[in-house]
Amino acid sequence: MENSAVTGAKNQQILLVRWSLVVLLAVIAVSLLVTLGLSAASAEGGSVSSGGKDDVFVVAGQISRETYGLYLVDYKNSTICIYQYLPKTRKLRLMAARTYRFDVQLDEYNADNPLPREVKKLVQQQRRLRTEKK
Repeated sequence: MENSAVTGAKNQQILLVRWSLVVLLAVIAVSLLVTLGLSAASAEGGSVSSGGKDDVFVVAGQISRETYGLYLVDYKNSTICIYQYLPKTRKLRLMAARTYRFDVQLDEYNADNPLPREVKKLVQQQRRLRTEKK
């Protein structure tokens, strides 16, 4: 009985630490957004905007069961980056970076059924049936 109470308390502590990391990473992400936005605004002489096509989108999230990090999408350069937070050294480590500029030009790749061309054909059939009913 005592063992389960100790285990429950440890699990609660671990959960508290994990959520604290998520909050910390969210604060870091917001700081990055503000810093990037302010530097872009001062360089261009404009105001900071969010949601525009030239913006950088950053979100904190879980990378693995035990680790958290930042997911960064740079719309202007069509790039995705993933950073892992290393709590022991209190640093961010770049895990991956990739441009998606050419990926979004593919019609289908590694797609499962129904394939995009099959969905297109079904939509066309459905539209024809609707116009015939009118």
